[in-house]
Amino acid sequence: MDRDYDYKVDRDPPNVEPIEHQIRLDFMGGGPVRRDQLLGDYNPWSYKAETPTTHPWRGVKQKPRGLDYAEASCDVRIREEEKFYEHADDDTVLVDAPAYLAARIREASEQSDPHEAVREVRKDREKWYQELIPGANLRQILKESSYGSLIEKCIGPTPDANHLLEHNAFVGMVIVDDDTNPDAIAREHDIDSVYVLPESVLSHANTDEPVALADYGIELPAPVLVGEYDSGSQYPFIPWGDALTCSCPYKQSAPFRVMCKHELLATIVCGDHDSIFIPLTRGIHVPHRARRFASPEIAVSHQPRTAGGHPSP
Repeated sequence: MDRDYDYKVDRDPPNVEPIEHQIRLDFMGGGPVRRDQLLGDYNPWSYKAETPTTHPWRGVKQKPRGLDYAEASCDVRIREEEKFYEHADDDTVLVDAPAYLAARIREASEQSDPHEAVREVRKDREKWYQELIPGANLRQILKESSYGSLIEKCIGPTPDANHLLEHNAFVGMVIVDDDTNPDAIAREHDIDSVYVLPESVLSHANTDEPVALADYGIELPAPVLVGEYDSGSQYPFIPWGDALTCSCPYKQSAPFRVMCKHELLATIVCGDHDSIFIPLTRGIHVPHRARRFASPEIAVSHQPRTAGGHPSP
């Protein structure tokens, strides 16, 4: 599971981008989200960074600290990626760019008007950082109907890890294909058969556009961490890149999304545990790789900051 994988932009699912790791670390550092910070009927697609009237947290309603940090991280990424557009034809520079961005820039550089094509790539990328991530994605999951559904039965105004894990769990399981007998695997490895399940019974395999662990290069049977939620859904966290990605349809159906409500819950729990590894609440032991939620390299170097550049308290 921790083998090197020859990632191909045009073949594989979207990689876990640097900003995705950073946003997870931002929400870990931001602490639990209060109920009164969640949005009601707000339309996240209306968000425009330069238009204050589209910003839902104004007046007495405070923005979640993690979101404040995440927006600052997006601004920093825009500045850090300027060099890639300015040196679009220099592979010694592009080698440090995120894989998807590097592929887009190289493709643009081969167009009849490379400067205009690269400019369009930059425009799209900056829109992602300025509007799609903070608006259509993060504000979407910070709604009562989204993350709020995971904390509905939790006690208190600010559900922390202990309260979250009373109604949600991270379970170590062995996932098998439909041609494999779960009981035989359980006997072979001397584990409780309740923690050996066919992939086809899990929630991610029963959506309109199901994703399979095999799509991410994972061969079954495989030990994975499965999120079990109060709603009854069971979504595996798929090891990918140097982190994990949730298999739920919200995360998988739109490549621009860097977080889903299940991943937000995981960041709150990880933050309370001061760890980049999602804790195992029950089930079988799974490798650390199956619980590593953020890149250790980025975790060491990233410091959550506010929009004004001030480090987190």
